[in-house]
Amino acid sequence: MNFLRKLVFYLVALVVAVISLLAGADNSDAVTLKFLEWESMPLPVSAWILMAFVLGIAFGTALNLMTNTRLRMDARAANKTAAVRTRELDQARAEKAVEVFPEQGA
Repeated sequence: MNFLRKLVFYLVALVVAVISLLAGADNSDAVTLKFLEWESMPLPVSAWILMAFVLGIAFGTALNLMTNTRLRMDARAANKTAAVRTRELDQARAEKAVEVFPEQGA
């Protein structure tokens, strides 16, 4: 099953790569982006698309990293609290057992 999953992944990646190459070759006209009074240097449409894709991956990865770091820190704090409460509960049970069965505690 793992081999089949890898095979499908590589086939999809190959198809995406071929489509990307075809789209890049088809969109090789140089364009200038304009925003208010600012104009960029002329680059092919495929370069602008690639830069937008890379920036999207970078921002997505940064946001994911920040969110996962916060969640892991919260989970670590919750696990520490649970461990303390478990120790307290075990200690209380042991004390209660000594009170109920004093001959077994000694």
